[in-house]
Amino acid sequence: MKIKMLISFVVMSAFLFGSCAEEGYPLFHPGDSDKGQTEEGPGDDTPEPEPDPPFTLTEPDYTALTADNHPRVIFSDDDFLRLKETVAAGSNKALSSIHTGIISLASSYLDDPDLEYDIPDGKRLLSVSRNAQQRILFCAYAYRMTSDIRYLEQAEHDLTTVCSFKDWNARNHFLDVGEMAAGVALGYDWLYDELSAETKTLVRKALNDFAFVPAEEGTWNLDFYKATNNWNQVCNGGLVCAALAVYEDNEDVARSMIEKALESNLPAMQAMYSPDGNYPEGYSYWNYGTLYEALMLTALETAAGTDTGLSNVPGFADTGKYMVFMEGPSGSCFNYSDCAPGSLPCLAQWYFAWKFKDMSVLYLEQDRVDGYRSASEARLLPLIAFYAADVVPASISAPTEHIFSGAGVTPVVLVHDTWTMGTDDRFLGIKAGQGNTSHAHLDAGSFVYDADGVRWAADLGLQSYSTLEPYINLWDMNDNSERWTAFRYNNLNHNTITINGEYHRVAGAGTVEKIIDEDGRRGAVVDITAPFGGAVESAERTIYIEGDNLVITDHIVANADEPASVRWTMVTPAVPAIEYGSITLSQGGKYMFLTKEPSAGGRNPSWQIWSTQSDNSWDASNDGYYECGYTVTLEAGEEAEITVTLTPEDPLG
Repeated sequence: MKIKMLISFVVMSAFLFGSCAEEGYPLFHPGDSDKGQTEEGPGDDTPEPEPDPPFTLTEPDYTALTADNHPRVIFSDDDFLRLKETVAAGSNKALSSIHTGIISLASSYLDDPDLEYDIPDGKRLLSVSRNAQQRILFCAYAYRMTSDIRYLEQAEHDLTTVCSFKDWNARNHFLDVGEMAAGVALGYDWLYDELSAETKTLVRKALNDFAFVPAEEGTWNLDFYKATNNWNQVCNGGLVCAALAVYEDNEDVARSMIEKALESNLPAMQAMYSPDGNYPEGYSYWNYGTLYEALMLTALETAAGTDTGLSNVPGFADTGKYMVFMEGPSGSCFNYSDCAPGSLPCLAQWYFAWKFKDMSVLYLEQDRVDGYRSASEARLLPLIAFYAADVVPASISAPTEHIFSGAGVTPVVLVHDTWTMGTDDRFLGIKAGQGNTSHAHLDAGSFVYDADGVRWAADLGLQSYSTLEPYINLWDMNDNSERWTAFRYNNLNHNTITINGEYHRVAGAGTVEKIIDEDGRRGAVVDITAPFGGAVESAERTIYIEGDNLVITDHIVANADEPASVRWTMVTPAVPAIEYGSITLSQGGKYMFLTKEPSAGGRNPSWQIWSTQSDNSWDASNDGYYECGYTVTLEAGEEAEITVTLTPEDPLG
């Protein structure tokens, strides 16, 4: 199969973007996803946009993949020499810190016990794969940078150990194969001239038997070729690195692996990044999947002369900007989907700075570099050293935009007020989307909010899969699935609305109808009618920052023939108390107040505080979090507009 092929580009549904951003607060909407639209929506005389042309991939150049051309994947001999010179000069502090961290950890592995085949949870070899990858890559890098024979011996020993395993657990969890293959392949390539003939033969056999053959024969628990999530990126990334490393010794199979990876990765990238760069699986999975995407594209570019054009997929160049916007000044991210709230080092940002020359994506990374050695994805630090060698830290500055809006599978709107990431920077994250996408929760219309350096409206986020999988079917994402009985996963425990006590319909998609960026207000209007599955005629919420206040207005129309019981929920780490017609929120000596305005019809909702402790044995404790909000019942056919304001101003003065 030739890679010069035309694959139809599926155009994602787009937001209706605001047409006039407030001066000094430009609206970030990359690409042309807002073409022909205004704040009111498409005009009647707006012509239909021309369909995008089919997306063309170019073919890799395989001619340089010869036995006398190692190393070639990520680093060449010249790259290692240039890296040595840059580190020795000491002029690049980020690179120096990364390099020192790698060498320090590589030294610690010299006394570590041998790697052992171990599946502690009965399903995953992943922890072993990751440990092996880090040990091999760090010691291979350390040898190339220092010529200390101890690092070579340790890396070769670890290579022979894992390549002598009975398998890499393809049948139970192919993700383990992707990570192991990447580590083994890069170690093999970087140390090629120093490894014994026996070791090289063993490595090639293991890559073929434990990675290529299972991929070709479909020996897996999940078809990553058809997946449009991080599995596609990680598994294909590992297989491509392996194919590039051993190409001259297994040409037909290696070429097949590369071409199949490219063919499957294109639609996955389109689904995950187009049109604007926001990532459906959320913050922490971006860190994982996008880093392996960067690994694969860089491996192709360095070893085969081109990433085949995959980096040109619409939205991909802008996804680094999305991630900068995803972090709040409280130190928490917008942790929708299966993500924990804490902000993390985002190592893949160095790829976007290197590839697209946008230094603003490193705005939050420049102060984290010294902690990279303990980052969750630290095992690929040598890859980051490759990027950092070409980045000039002095050119790093904050983004100039103050709103990021992204359409696609999981639409989001993200607002930063000042970019100081301090007490004067307010942060708002708004999410639409639906519940049956990868790692999603039932949270259409949800939001998070930071002010005064504190998170006031929060998302409970991830619960460890291993604590849920023994009790419920966590990965059935249909209506009435057991997944939604997990406390943190359903709409009752997110910052959104529940109707008649029912879970949202998983296929009902919340949509962003308008971006608000005018008259000192920044936020969005989200239509959340569809998730209620017909329980109300319509439901629309408007969320925006105005001055020191966060304003949330819900416009709900009950069905003509039945009433609607409404629960409005906000999860918060602040202690709530109902006082004098409002809710006082307090944490760390700081205060906010929830106030409400009744609907035009005069209906006055009732404030409520709910426990975050579940009666289900499988639910984790949610200590330190509270839930507050209101309940109200609308009569059949009633139309209500209820506004809640989160304000630092005491309503009693």
